Amino acid sequence: MTTDLLSYPTNTGTTSQQQPLLDASSNDEAKESHKNKIKNRFLDELEAWEKKSPLLKKFTNQVRRIPPSLRVAFIIGWVLWKFVLLFVAIRVFWWGAAKTVGNHRGRGTSVGAVTPHFGDNEEAPTKVLYIVTSLAEFDNGLRATKKGRDRFQELMVPTIVDSIETMVSHPYDFEVDLHLITAYTLKPERIQYLQDLLPNGVGLETWDDACPLGYDKRHDEKHVLDVTRALARQHRYVMKDKMHHYDVFLPFEDDMRITGAHVQHYLDMSTELEHLAHDAPHTMSDVPESEDPKKMKFFGKMTQDQMKRLVPGLIRVEVLVDEAEHGAQNKLGPIEVDFDIDGVETHIDPSICCHVPNLQPNVGIPVRPDAADVVIWETRAEALSFRHIPDSKLFDWTILMPGPGKREDPSEKVMGYWSGRSGAFGDMKKPSGGVPDLIAQQGGWMATREQVIRLDEELCAGVFLPPFDAPMYYEDGQQSMNVEYWSGGYQYFTGVRGGCNMQRVISWKDFSKHLIYHVANNKQKQLTSDRMLRADHLFAQMNTVQKKAQAAMESITEHQH
Repeated sequence: MTTDLLSYPTNTGTTSQQQPLLDASSNDEAKESHKNKIKNRFLDELEAWEKKSPLLKKFTNQVRRIPPSLRVAFIIGWVLWKFVLLFVAIRVFWWGAAKTVGNHRGRGTSVGAVTPHFGDNEEAPTKVLYIVTSLAEFDNGLRATKKGRDRFQELMVPTIVDSIETMVSHPYDFEVDLHLITAYTLKPERIQYLQDLLPNGVGLETWDDACPLGYDKRHDEKHVLDVTRALARQHRYVMKDKMHHYDVFLPFEDDMRITGAHVQHYLDMSTELEHLAHDAPHTMSDVPESEDPKKMKFFGKMTQDQMKRLVPGLIRVEVLVDEAEHGAQNKLGPIEVDFDIDGVETHIDPSICCHVPNLQPNVGIPVRPDAADVVIWETRAEALSFRHIPDSKLFDWTILMPGPGKREDPSEKVMGYWSGRSGAFGDMKKPSGGVPDLIAQQGGWMATREQVIRLDEELCAGVFLPPFDAPMYYEDGQQSMNVEYWSGGYQYFTGVRGGCNMQRVISWKDFSKHLIYHVANNKQKQLTSDRMLRADHLFAQMNTVQKKAQAAMESITEHQH
């Protein structure tokens, strides 16, 4: 007895059974039926997936239009093409990561630990993003400016171009791009004017009409207005967008001259501080340090938590234009001036900050001022202290600048030999970190990519990069925060709302490399002469303090042994 597929034995009443017999034609039919079942199951599954994925349905429809004899070849070719695209994408991503995150060193540049190193290309240039923020295209007559003056053409563009030319020139050879942020509309001819003056190879991006809009509670709560004080916040958005494309960020106001020497010195100091922090102990028996100004620790090792707070600092200066009309203070503070260093009369070097022979057009700006012509208005000796940092190959004595204080972790505070420690200021208390006429606002700042990331993720009480959300910030940072907060340094260097409490330091042996030029030269006209302290006099006063700190360190060390 047989069926269509198999023949089975019949029961004959015996216990023996025959093995089934296989028919050849039936076997072929069985195979064909099995294939059809698999095919139908596959088509059912494919139809279900097509309902879930429109892209898959589009692809299968295209395949169905191809003649059956070519479908296999098409599918194989399509899969291979996707593998090629994946391979290219991986190569591009890997090359881009190595290029933008790698150790970009300019000739003579030592970024070291500040920038991770991938690969062996030691000659790749350091990539700098210079971000300039400008509130006014023409001066409005406020703050001792000349009403109607073409600020864009006569001040901002010459300052920007001169700064960049020093950065891209030998021995620094930085690779620089410029991002200009303005509160006003930039006409095409203005952009072209600037582009034509920039050195070859310098990229230019602009963001005009950049003031954020909002209900300004200080002026008009009923109408949406430009919140001009928040314009200084906008560079943070540019930085976040460009974070992994540059090694160093320079967000500055439109009248600050920043040279290649400034950038190189900042990188050198940052590298050295990074190395010292890496080798520093985690804890020490005398940390937290005493906060008594008469007993503060001012030499010896610091912990890693203290060292990670140190960054190179800057001091704004101007050059006296007409001393007969707007001069410097005549009566100095109680600390005597001393220009003698190791038997040699020493003064600041004004050429680093303030010699501008290539500034064009130059409208009334001194070209090669002397040391005595350079003035400071935002700090004095009573705000400064000395700290000796051991084991450094680059510096030893450093000046601690004001700033940190509020909400500062005691274990991270860095103390120093205060200028009034020996009684120079009588019973006066050591000033707090945020006194407006002592804090030495910088009109901008520098930071490497790694420093910015640490500020944002670890070191600041609030975030350093957007979004600026509540409860730390109000209305995305538009209320209360102003230019002094975002670019002057209050967030970066103090403990105010969202502050980072970073401790700025000045290398004593390289004092002049920490002075940056406020090319507008209007503060000397706006403020009284008793606020204008000659930078050379501050240098000589701090030389007196440094000698006392040196003697005190030697005396304490001798008694300890």
